[in-house]
Amino acid sequence: MRRFSATSMLICLSLALACGSAAAFDIEGRYSTISCANMEILEDFNYELYMGRLKSGVRGGDTIREEVSSKLDFIVEKVMQVLDMHLRELSFEIVIHESRQGVQASFQKIYKQEVGYIAFYSPSENVVFLSAEDADLRVVAHEIGHVVAEHYFQVSPPARIHEVMAQYAEKHVTD
Repeated sequence: MRRFSATSMLICLSLALACGSAAAFDIEGRYSTISCANMEILEDFNYELYMGRLKSGVRGGDTIREEVSSKLDFIVEKVMQVLDMHLRELSFEIVIHESRQGVQASFQKIYKQEVGYIAFYSPSENVVFLSAEDADLRVVAHEIGHVVAEHYFQVSPPARIHEVMAQYAEKHVTD
């Protein structure tokens, strides 16, 4: 019996290592912890998150994980600059779903409402939910605009003001 258990464990461990790209993981960035279900989703997200002329400001990295982390750190810093809301400390989570259906399912789970969103920020959870298929610099900047506004003020601004600031960040992130 003991021999069978050890063999079974060895097989399971080998399969887990062989299928490493299929396992969920976290990436620690300067401002955020990025969660993703697998490397394929992260690769799609990275490919879709085109930085345009801002690419020269991104530190880059040797791996996809490092590159995504650098891009997101850069966007946070750019949004703080655009909004003139500089935060010494900022910590939030980012969940990258494969598609907008994952984002919508997360919204449904948290708020018990059906929506057609491709991304959203939940202040109560302090989490940005993004879709890899819809990863766009302006979409990401918009959601991070919500994060920065939420953390900058001691009392959260009204929803309309929050939205105006997020739209401003979205519009001016490429300036």
